[in-house]
Amino acid sequence: MDALPQANIRPSRIVLQTGAKNYGVHLGPARTPFTESDPRVKLEPNFYYPQEDILYKYCKSHPSTSWNIICPAWVIGAVNNAAMNALHPLAVYAVVCAHKKEPLKFPGDYSAWLAVGEHSSAKLTGYLSEWAALEDKCANQKFNASDTCPLPNNRLFPELARWYGCPSAPGPELNQANLTTINPPENAPTPLGYGPARPATFAFTLTQWAQDAANHAAWKEIMTKHGVTHDPFEDVEAHFTFGDAAAWGLAMQLSMNKARYFGWTGHVDTLESLFLAYGELNRIGMLPPLVVERAEPLV
Repeated sequence: MDALPQANIRPSRIVLQTGAKNYGVHLGPARTPFTESDPRVKLEPNFYYPQEDILYKYCKSHPSTSWNIICPAWVIGAVNNAAMNALHPLAVYAVVCAHKKEPLKFPGDYSAWLAVGEHSSAKLTGYLSEWAALEDKCANQKFNASDTCPLPNNRLFPELARWYGCPSAPGPELNQANLTTINPPENAPTPLGYGPARPATFAFTLTQWAQDAANHAAWKEIMTKHGVTHDPFEDVEAHFTFGDAAAWGLAMQLSMNKARYFGWTGHVDTLESLFLAYGELNRIGMLPPLVVERAEPLV
């Protein structure tokens, strides 16, 4: 922002993309669906907020420039560095299970199996950003970006198993004795401002699974067989932590009411979008090919 006046550049619109952590989804229970008018969650520093403040300050001192802020959820896309691509490690997990002829077990508990999450396809988020930037009526507005295709794990995991040829997707562990629960500190604050914080209950974590040498060895065999060039097992913490959060940790819902009110009509089927993204990740050496030709849309 400070460089723009020095370069004698004055843009007509500046778009800042942030994300659902804007609403404190990573800090505990929050009021859902998230709306753009929700107040900031100040339980700990959030790097989105100073970015927004810098943008507001610049536009206030340069009245000919307006702004948009776009907030997606888990982003679905294909890039050659997938450290924050939360659904990439789910594919890695499914591929290894298929290679070892093992069922695609769900790492979370029954409530996470039923929990409904939302995702934000990169292409649709791009279209929404372009629409917001080019519409005069959208100046100085924040918009959520969602596929508007709620996707629970009980639909996602069976499809992952089918796409990569796993024997089955048996669902969640129902025996409480086989589950681990990590309780938050007593009286821990929440984005809601009241009520208990969220415990974490799981059968296993993808991070733990990825530390098994047998799974890494299986992935190396897959790399050789299919010409895959990326090895996420070389940095387990970086590549699998977000997979855990997406698989069983953080289900979120974004309200798209505001964007619709302004005229946005975009929508994609998240399963189809994810299927296409996995195909693109195969073409850039991040994943082996899928074993089926098409996704089953949620219709």
